[in-house]
Amino acid sequence: METTHQQIDEVGEFYLAGESEYVARTLDTVRYAFQPIVDFDTGVVYGHEALIRNVDQLGFSCPADLLTHAARHNYLADLEPQLLMMALEYHRKFQKACGSKLFFNVDGRGLGLANDPRMDLTAIVRANGHDPSQICLELSENHQDNQSGLSDHILKNLRRDGFMLALDHFGQGFSELRLIHDLGPQYIKIDHFFLKDIDKDPRQKLFVTTVANLAHVLGARVIAGGVETEGEFKACRDAGCDLVQGYYVARPFTDKSQARLFYDHIRTDLAQNKKTEEERKIKEGIQTLPSVSSSASISELVDLFIADQNLSLLPVLDTNSEPRGLIHERDLKAYLYAAGFADEGHKLALDLPLHNFIRSCPIADINSDIDTLLVTFASSLSSDGIIITEDFRYAGFLSATSLLKILQDKRLEEAQDQNPLTGLPGNGAIRRYIDKAAHARSTARHFCYFDFDNFKPFNDTYGYPQGDRVITLFSELMQRHICGIGTFCGHIGGDDFFAGFMMGEQDEIAERLLTLKRAFKSDVESFYAPEHRKQGYIQASDRYGAARTFALLDCSISMITVEPETGLPVDRINTEIASLKRAAKRSDDGFVVKTLAA
Repeated sequence: METTHQQIDEVGEFYLAGESEYVARTLDTVRYAFQPIVDFDTGVVYGHEALIRNVDQLGFSCPADLLTHAARHNYLADLEPQLLMMALEYHRKFQKACGSKLFFNVDGRGLGLANDPRMDLTAIVRANGHDPSQICLELSENHQDNQSGLSDHILKNLRRDGFMLALDHFGQGFSELRLIHDLGPQYIKIDHFFLKDIDKDPRQKLFVTTVANLAHVLGARVIAGGVETEGEFKACRDAGCDLVQGYYVARPFTDKSQARLFYDHIRTDLAQNKKTEEERKIKEGIQTLPSVSSSASISELVDLFIADQNLSLLPVLDTNSEPRGLIHERDLKAYLYAAGFADEGHKLALDLPLHNFIRSCPIADINSDIDTLLVTFASSLSSDGIIITEDFRYAGFLSATSLLKILQDKRLEEAQDQNPLTGLPGNGAIRRYIDKAAHARSTARHFCYFDFDNFKPFNDTYGYPQGDRVITLFSELMQRHICGIGTFCGHIGGDDFFAGFMMGEQDEIAERLLTLKRAFKSDVESFYAPEHRKQGYIQASDRYGAARTFALLDCSISMITVEPETGLPVDRINTEIASLKRAAKRSDDGFVVKTLAA
């Protein structure tokens, strides 16, 4: 049951003795549990979210009510830093064993008002022997609803001091895109509303995929929080999320003996999507540029550029070897000239920290496919390239030159395989798609084959130029009705087409295919002479030379659905498609569906 404002005020009467007693009673009562946040690819624990427990013993139904009470009675600014210290001390007990970040929820209401101890959070953390780079502050919806220029300025300073920032419950508020722009959080945690049953809703998966692409372009990581089922886990992974948290991974725990380095059921689920040829091309282009620590001085930075005259930029890493961004030599030169580098009196400028020079840069995992890298690069305002990570740590830099070479090779390969009439991918691309989809067991895959009915007699009657126009019409209708995100459309040759779907339910896809079939049957009538349209058929010779009547053009469609966790050899899929094609030709409505399960 949700605590009302009246109940919160009644609880507040218990603390009339004063702020310090209230804070002390709270700290004596509450405890912390920790829920792992895990790398999707390896199952390795990346961090733990600190979750307040025992608030019911203070009369509250949930932690949010405790913090609301504290904010309304002006105790929040004093309480939050001490809660963070408590969480850090609990976390320290098992952090040495598994080396992970602490994700701590920050309410943030009233941040930056007079005498707010949270303004000195960096000093408080360091004085207690903790490293800010090991802490990620999760900004709750309360900060989003009550943000001000002052609070954002303080958060930017905390980020500069090494704290990580995460935007919690993304998708719930109205100001989140502005927060991403203004604060540059390193993590975006998607609201559970968009993740629940994501494996059953293509629109949810599309939303999450779009958010993940945006985050990666801006150099942020995406956390899928509250994942409860294997289906949700796999759909979030396929959508591009980087980290996962929820009951499917592990429940919150309080006993340090439950802390683990990795989770086998996540780790062993990975080894399916190895893209050996793509990996080879990507790894060939990666440069291992020297890096600089985010705590280094400008003097150290100058020494690095002087030592290597070919360097034009340097990746900046935190104490965990995770990238913070790039520093450009041109920015450093402009600063030094403006500071009067040649004058002795201005050489103090060399001792300043370098955080003001760090530029954001897109970040991608070394296991990302070529399409993901190219989309990330093309969407970025920066033309420098992409920082490549492995297990979230710096692994190298993929320059714009290397990316353009990869893009050129990809376009050349596509052009060589493209159907000259329709411009759609040809047989080589179709084979590669089927091979890739056959091994993507985490989701249902749908393979569709299209074949015109009565196309030969049409060509014999109206000629091949008119036949080419019919083929072009079908290609355009395909792209209008079924092509899009999660769909592959190809042209096998002549009147044979192919489509593959990696998103969507069988019934929904079948309806789209039938819509395409109806549109083609209707539009293609315009290619016939009026008398043929009126009578509904043409007369022509069959393949044996005998005169026959043939109905107007239509399209037969065969569709094979391969259920999740079903692995099939490519040859088996091709055999099933060929068999189903014949069945579609014989069927009354020209549409046949078959499901293959493990």
